[in-house]
Amino acid sequence: MTSSSLMRSTFASLAFSFAVATSLLAGNTPALAAGDPAAEAFVTKVSERAIDIISDKSTSQSEREAAFGKLLDETADMPKIAAFALGQYLRLPTAEQKDEYLKLVRSFVVKVYVTRLSDYHNEKLVITGSKPKGDKQALVDSQINFTNGREPVKVTWWLVKDASGNYKIFDVNVVGIWLAQEQRSSFSSVIANHNGEFSALLDHLKAQIANAENGKVE
Repeated sequence: MTSSSLMRSTFASLAFSFAVATSLLAGNTPALAAGDPAAEAFVTKVSERAIDIISDKSTSQSEREAAFGKLLDETADMPKIAAFALGQYLRLPTAEQKDEYLKLVRSFVVKVYVTRLSDYHNEKLVITGSKPKGDKQALVDSQINFTNGREPVKVTWWLVKDASGNYKIFDVNVVGIWLAQEQRSSFSSVIANHNGEFSALLDHLKAQIANAENGKVE
């Protein structure tokens, strides 16, 4: 994944939270109109928790990573996101490789995001609209306001309901870019550039995680 795509996915995922996200997908996002109070409340709660975690400088890096990982597990559909990110290579990994991939993706998101967002302080996410998509999905429109005078950033959240009817993050759109879709393109390129070897993607994720642990996220 390039440093520019890492920046966008890092920033949004927190959007603060993933983020890690990812729509089932495709085409253009419809304009938001009728509201979905439950979806809006979910995004507000997630963003507030994420900002609190990142902004708390009284905690160590490892403590922030643990808290962010817990938030990720509770609010994002990571198995679905990770599966979507493989695109045409979904059935390529062995069962063992798939298990390792899921663990690496989670670690990658947590370590890269917490490292990259360590300089953010007390940002505020404001909900500007929402729209249900059938009974099991919703789009929530928002913007992040900065305390340093930086221009607000528009963020759209694509939510899906799990088997229990609870919303989970599936993708996040930052300034027109759906992050999970971009991640799928990046992961596919890594595999394609290594003659279809899935192990190349695992090595790529391990390298990114190691860089984040050493504070080398660009």
